Amino acid sequence: MKINFTKEHLLRLYDLANEALFDKTIVYTKLGQPLHIFELLHTTTVNQLNEIKLSLAKKIEKVEAADEWIAPDNDKLQSMKDTKELVNLIIGWKRYNSELAENERKIAEIDKQLNDIDEATKTPEDKKKELLAERAKLTEFK
Repeated sequence: MKINFTKEHLLRLYDLANEALFDKTIVYTKLGQPLHIFELLHTTTVNQLNEIKLSLAKKIEKVEAADEWIAPDNDKLQSMKDTKELVNLIIGWKRYNSELAENERKIAEIDKQLNDIDEATKTPEDKKKELLAERAKLTEFK
């Protein structure tokens, strides 16, 4: 499965993370643990972030469904929506980075297999030439 995390998503993540950093935004986990932007980016798992996102969605829904005769605090509502978007973008970013790391691991594995095949198909004469060339390089520095 290919993760669809674009440059536009990354730029929006930068903007929201910057705002969260300078506004000292705190997000709370299900157990009430406070998390700052650094923890959101670097110490939380995707599952934890999904739980936080669901919690924020419920809070937003609750504020929007409040008594129609009482005006909602639009700044607080927008802040919660931005925080939810930030958490969602962090989820995408983490999944994208995980996919990149997995691709790098697969490439390294394929390169190793290709190298093993190359080594297995070398003749003793080819191996001897390589060893003599390596030895000559080492003796240059005497």
